[in-house]
Amino acid sequence: MLVTDVPLGVLTISAWLKEKCAAEVRVIDFNTEIHHSWHDAHAESFHEWFCSVLAAVKESGFVPDLIGFSSLFITGYENLIDLAGVAKEMFPGAFRICGGNLPTTMYQELFEDAPEAFDALCFGEGELALTELMAAEDKKAYCDQSSQWITLHNLKAGTVYQHKFIDELDEIPYLDYSCIALQDYHRNPTIKAYTSVGDRTNYITFMGSRGCPFHCTFCSAHAVHGRKMRSFSIPRIEAELTALSQTYSPNILVIEDDMFLWDNNWAAEVLKIAQKLNLACFFPNALALYALDRPMLEELYRTGVRQLPLAVEWGSERVLKQAMKKPLKLSITNRVVQDCHDLGIYTDCNIILGMPGETLEDIDDTREFLRGLNANWYRINVATPLAGSEMYIKAKEAGFIKGDIRLAGYKKCVVETNDFSPGQIESIAYGINLEMNFLHNTDIKFGNYQRAKETFENVLTLRSDHALAMLKLIECKVGLGQVDDLAAMRQKLALMVRESPFWTEYFRAHSLQ
Repeated sequence: MLVTDVPLGVLTISAWLKEKCAAEVRVIDFNTEIHHSWHDAHAESFHEWFCSVLAAVKESGFVPDLIGFSSLFITGYENLIDLAGVAKEMFPGAFRICGGNLPTTMYQELFEDAPEAFDALCFGEGELALTELMAAEDKKAYCDQSSQWITLHNLKAGTVYQHKFIDELDEIPYLDYSCIALQDYHRNPTIKAYTSVGDRTNYITFMGSRGCPFHCTFCSAHAVHGRKMRSFSIPRIEAELTALSQTYSPNILVIEDDMFLWDNNWAAEVLKIAQKLNLACFFPNALALYALDRPMLEELYRTGVRQLPLAVEWGSERVLKQAMKKPLKLSITNRVVQDCHDLGIYTDCNIILGMPGETLEDIDDTREFLRGLNANWYRINVATPLAGSEMYIKAKEAGFIKGDIRLAGYKKCVVETNDFSPGQIESIAYGINLEMNFLHNTDIKFGNYQRAKETFENVLTLRSDHALAMLKLIECKVGLGQVDDLAAMRQKLALMVRESPFWTEYFRAHSLQ
């Protein structure tokens, strides 16, 4: 089962096309379709599956005039090109467009690698650009002359592309949840991975704002939505969430804003709406620590928040300011984690290693900082040069990118500088992960054995050979007085260690039994 998020951009565009352009819209949601019609786990690609899904659409009698693709992340790059090629073969008369972060930031690569895959790529937000495109009699001619649509023709002509933002977000219709099968997302929602979320049976996803005013070098969110903050009005948010609640009877509201705490007064009003509708809030995106003062944390707690991803990113003041350009002081991080601990909010910290401009000594500073933080969990990621980010631009210019960034995915390092190699960063990142989340697990440290037990059980579900997770699970069961199956678990642990050279050496080096 794949963990996927509700595609809010698609729901927004579907609603816009139906209301503003009187278009007939049909959505093929491959996020959930994969659970229904893909049965070849050993296939080398999705090509044959793409063909069968689109063939079924054609057989149903639906022949589109325009096919739109939505792609956010670079990890879907090759599948996007493959799917576009299948669509061209299946529906040769359709005008093919693509929008999202990937085409906005990697349009040159897309047209270099697959010049015939798309007729046009949308630059930035798509609502206003689509309105003009739908009204054009000759769509190709319109796009070739537009600064909002990237085509092979105007790319070669050196067109300077421009964003066209909606200033008043209230003009956008309510999210079109009818275009997807929401219940399929509940089969394996993102929040399933978080042990601190209680009832996960039903949820809706929402984004109340667009933009981010900060200039963090590793982020490319501004490429689509810009840096100026825009938001739905509070009355509009209440009306839409009320309507969605009446239709779907959710118990959880997943908030996907890139910068939810851009205005604490606005954010607090959104949380009060959720409280009024009996919706517990969950945030899959890390929240800005500087805005998490005690009153805001208390408001979040009143809204059912029991777990928060925190954008810690780094444990070195120098790297935060110089390499990341992130407006954060380490003292704030310590205070937020302590406040969360006092309130009973589980803290899940994002950490990034391997930024151009940092050194191995900086990484040692981060490791030392994390040892005194006492957060519940640490997501140790390697710095990935996202297209559209300052990090990507500078790393590419300096020749620091080694390997294919499409394969990075925050675990595989593709950055090499005079200070470190990709292999060093990957090894250090995994070592810090094992130290902070397993060897010195905070929940075990404070006697929260049940929560730690659930965490290690989740790890073993994903990695059944994870010997350190098994060792710590045994420790939790001892702490809970659950000793019935310990002998069998210890035998299994011994086999795990014996069969793995990595675990054999790791257990020896750390004097583990």
